[in-house]
Order: sequence, then structure tokens, then C-alpha cells
Amino acid sequence: MNKRITFLFAICLITALQPAFSQRNGDTYFDVSVSPSLGFQILGGIKLPQKYSGSESTYRDSISKISRPGQSMNFGVQYFSKKNAFNAFSIGLSYTTLTFRRTQQNLILGDMIHPKVGIVSGLIQAANLTVKYDFRYKYIEVPLLWHKSAEGYGNLKEFDIWYFGGFAPAVLVRDRVHIFTEGFTTNGTNTFNVKDDDITPVRFNIIGQAGIRADYYMYKNLHGLLQPRIRVPLLPSTGGIQSVWIPQLSVDLGLIFLLDKTK
Repeated sequence: MNKRITFLFAICLITALQPAFSQRNGDTYFDVSVSPSLGFQILGGIKLPQKYSGSESTYRDSISKISRPGQSMNFGVQYFSKKNAFNAFSIGLSYTTLTFRRTQQNLILGDMIHPKVGIVSGLIQAANLTVKYDFRYKYIEVPLLWHKSAEGYGNLKEFDIWYFGGFAPAVLVRDRVHIFTEGFTTNGTNTFNVKDDDITPVRFNIIGQAGIRADYYMYKNLHGLLQPRIRVPLLPSTGGIQSVWIPQLSVDLGLIFLLDKTK
């Protein structure tokens, strides 16, 4: 159901924005990219566990100590239209994974791994028992970006460089927690993929976007793309017992296909 809603959402948005591209006065491109990414956790509101006797600040510190950046790979396509030599507008469609990691160390026999996995009770293979939790939230997003040519750098021999900023309506299509155990197994395995009922995802978000676009001239109608960007959700990515924002650093690597060249 989510996929159907996402597809209709993207089609309606692209159709509504079609007039923005109808009066073209410059080059138009279509690019495809993959994006190695790092996601970071910013903790907002929390609810303390019932049996926790410490303060909220102590609980926050304990979460911060076990938090790590999450790694993911994003995929996207983008339609890019130059309005003139200094300004351009683009619309895209991206499959984006916002993620962060938490790592629990020094577990002992009987400690809870996750309510849907159980406790440490399997074959112990090492003295230091570790569990890694990758919280992963997959979105379909539609980036709407305004590009400005970098003054003094827009007409290099082999590069065009642009600054850009904008936003992306985003719809959640999947949320999971990937759990990896190190030093022991549970029920004969050390990898689990579960849905977390306590830290619930936000179904719709607006993700702010900013970065630098570098177009590298390869052939007449084929260019390379290097595009570092930062994504910052305007709303928390999760609710439930914890509100978490997941800003993300990405580097888009791809190919640009020239569709229309007027000069």
C-alpha cells in the first residue's frame, strides 16, 4: 500500500511541476547516481524506562555513548534544467535510507538483546559479547532544488560547479532494525531483522537539502557527477519512546546525460 501511495505521490508532484520546465532557456540534463552516506543521531524527547532510577541527563549520556554513525547507500535520478548561465532548477526521485547505529558491549548471559529476539542464551564464543543495532528508515523522496553557479568557477574548462539548496517531501516505505551479535549466537544465528514497536518511524517528512554539484566533462553528451550534500529532516524521523532526528552526509556519484543543448 505504501508503495502505491508513494508512486502516485511522485507522479502527481512531477506533473504539477511540469510547467516549470516547459520554458527552457539552456541545457537540460538527466542524471543517475549512487550515494554512499553516513547518518547521525540527534536525540530529542525521550521517555525513561519504568525501572530506570537515574536522571534524564544520565540516560541521554548513556545513549550517546553507544551511538555511532550509520552507513547506507542511496540511489537517485534527477532532471536538471538551466534557466540561464547562472541559475538552474532540478527535480528528482530518490530511494534514501536514513540510518544510525547503537552498540551494546560487555553483555552477559541473560541480558536482553531485543524483545523480538530474546536474551543472551545461545552458544557463547568470546569473553566480550557485543550487539550492534542498525536503525534503518527507507524513504522515497522527491528533491526540489535550486542551483546557483559558483561565481568565478562556472566556466572552468572541464568542470561546472554549482551551489544548491532546497527540500524533499519524503514518504516512508520500510523501517527495520538490523541486529548483529558478536561473540555469541542466538537460535543458531547472529543476524536478525526486526521491526521496532517502541521507536516508531514518522511516515511523512520534509528533508532539507544543501550541497555542491560538480559536472565533469567526459564526452559530448555524457558527463560525470560529483555531488556532496547534507540532508536534514525538518521533523524527527522517529516517535514513540524516543524522538530522533537523523541528519545525513552523502556523496552522489553518477553520470549525466545531456538531453537538450542550446549553445
